[in-house]
Amino acid sequence: MREQRERTRYEDLVHRIYQDRRADPPARELLLAVAYSVSVADREEGRGPLKIAARVLGRDGIGRPRFDALVKADAPRYTPPREARDWGPSQAPGCRAPRTRPYVYRPRRTTATTNTGAVPLRQPPAPVLYVPPGYTQPADIRNMEMICGAPSHLRVLEKDLRTGWIRAHWFCKRHQDQADRVRDQVREQNEQAPEPVPNSGGLLPAYFKADWQTVYRRYAPRSWTPPPYGLSADDWPTPDGQTRPAKKGLRLIVTG
Repeated sequence: MREQRERTRYEDLVHRIYQDRRADPPARELLLAVAYSVSVADREEGRGPLKIAARVLGRDGIGRPRFDALVKADAPRYTPPREARDWGPSQAPGCRAPRTRPYVYRPRRTTATTNTGAVPLRQPPAPVLYVPPGYTQPADIRNMEMICGAPSHLRVLEKDLRTGWIRAHWFCKRHQDQADRVRDQVREQNEQAPEPVPNSGGLLPAYFKADWQTVYRRYAPRSWTPPPYGLSADDWPTPDGQTRPAKKGLRLIVTG
C-alpha cells in the first residue's frame, strides 16, 4: 500500500514537472532525476537522494559530473537580457534613435573622379538571386519602426521600478544627444529601482524541501548570494508585482 502511494506521488510529481513552463530540458532532467531518487530509487547505504541523482545523471562528454553543472544552473539569480550586455559596435543592436525620413537603399558608386577623369571602381559581380513569381522584398525594419538602425556605440540601461529588471537602449555616435537625454531621464528611476527579482533557477526548492542554500553554495560560483526574494521560484514576484499562488500538493523532503 505504501509503495503504491509512493508510485502515485511520483507520477503526480512527474506530471507537474512536465507541465512547468519554467523548466527547460536540462532543468527538467535534473528535477526528474531528484524525483526518481526520492520516490522510486532503492535506498542505498551511505548514499542520500542527491548522490543517487548525481549517479543517475552520469557524466558529460569530457567526464565531468552533469549533476554539478545542472545544480549550478538552477542557482536563483537574475539573468539580464542578451541585448543588455556590453557588446562591441559590430555585435550591438542597431541604434534606436528615431528616424526623421525613410531609409532608401543607395548602391555604392561604380566610378571615382581623378585628375584624368572618371574611372571605374573594381566591384565584385552582383549575385544572381532566384525568387518565385510574385515575390516582394520584405519591409525594412528601420522604416517599420522608424529607427536609425546604424551600428551602436552607446548603451543606456533602464531599470524597472517593480522588478529591477534591465532594459537596454542603444545609440550610434550621431545620436549622442539622444543617448544623453535618455540617460538623464532614467537616472532617478534607476536609483530607486529595487534589487532585480530572479528570473533564472530556483526550481529545486519549488519541488523539494532541503537545505538548498548550502547545496547552491557548493555548486554555484563564489560570487553567488541568496536573493532577498527567497530561493524558490514560487516565491518570486511576477512582473505585475504579484506573487505566484502556492502550489497544492505534498512537497517531498530531501535528506542526506
